[in-house]
Amino acid sequence: MIHFARVVLFTLIVAASGMLPSLLHGQALPASGGGGDYGLEPGDIPRREIGFNYNYIHANAPPGQCGCFSLNGGSASGILNIRPHWSAVADLTVAHANNVDNTDQSITIINYLFGPRYTWRTHTRYVPYAQVLFGGAKEDVNFEFVINRNSFGLSAGGGVTTRLSRRFALNILQLDYVYTQIPNARSNRQNNIRVATGLITRF
Repeated sequence: MIHFARVVLFTLIVAASGMLPSLLHGQALPASGGGGDYGLEPGDIPRREIGFNYNYIHANAPPGQCGCFSLNGGSASGILNIRPHWSAVADLTVAHANNVDNTDQSITIINYLFGPRYTWRTHTRYVPYAQVLFGGAKEDVNFEFVINRNSFGLSAGGGVTTRLSRRFALNILQLDYVYTQIPNARSNRQNNIRVATGLITRF
């Protein structure tokens, strides 16, 4: 839990430092082109967004076996809209699995990732986006087989959002490929799939 608290603190510091300029300069971005009722009119693209998601992860990280199993958890993301189409994203994901491969082993995986997002803003209420994030991954387990469980991590994927109101939006579906290098006494590489959905608050 101490390690996890450090990860959360680090993520919050990075997100806060990235959002500081937007707190000092302006509140919203002018949209480029078009009109309509779904966030395209001038001044209606928020500077900042915070998302909270449910996550399902299909993973292959049990030590010494590298079979597939599933984790459930949640994620929080901070989004700073720099341009109408470009954003900076900080994402923290925590997922957990019990009785991995019908054993007594339990695993908690934490990903803390940062990077750019490109959003296609059109005349419809459905807004697709794509992103590539880089950072780290950590594993907490109920057994001991390696000393260092921190590793490199990255994700690539995208999703679709829709506006519910001026303050809220829905992350309808997000699908990501997640690559990590958590030591697992075999290949020390994991190729995971993450599916997420949740609510977005817009500022």
